[in-house]
Amino acid sequence: MSIEQVCTRLEGFPGVMVEITGGEPLVQEAVYPLLQKLTSGGRREVLLETGGSLSIERVPVEVSVILDVKAPDSGMTEQNHWPNLALLAQRQKAGSRDEIKFVLCSPEDVAWAVDIVRQHKLTELVPVLFSPVIDRLSPALLAELVLQEQLPVRLQLQLHTQIWPDARRGV
Repeated sequence: MSIEQVCTRLEGFPGVMVEITGGEPLVQEAVYPLLQKLTSGGRREVLLETGGSLSIERVPVEVSVILDVKAPDSGMTEQNHWPNLALLAQRQKAGSRDEIKFVLCSPEDVAWAVDIVRQHKLTELVPVLFSPVIDRLSPALLAELVLQEQLPVRLQLQLHTQIWPDARRGV
């Protein structure tokens, strides 16, 4: 689907938030002109959910970035693009409304995420979300650990796992 086709399709949904997600949107070069077209075309709320392995430097500040930080049990920690944290600080100063999301699999992941949040003072920068991988870390245990740490983060359940519990991917 071309950028024009996407924008034409969205004309039927005026005023509705648009979120670009799925896989890693920043891999596709066309995402940048799409984001620019959406924000310059009057969309008030445009979100980009990114896996955090690529730089967010080219994302317009009018777009709210939801940046994943990969925890150790994901097996993808080495893919985190750590300079994005400094970019979030710059974007915040420019008026962006970004968030950071940790998807966590274990109490060890939670401890690691707590250390990262505190080390980089992330809760002073942007809203921080902790989300459990349901079949590996119960929401109740994650809530208990967050309360023990007295960390001002939001607990977020991955909604697709609640709506389509049997679908592992593609929702």
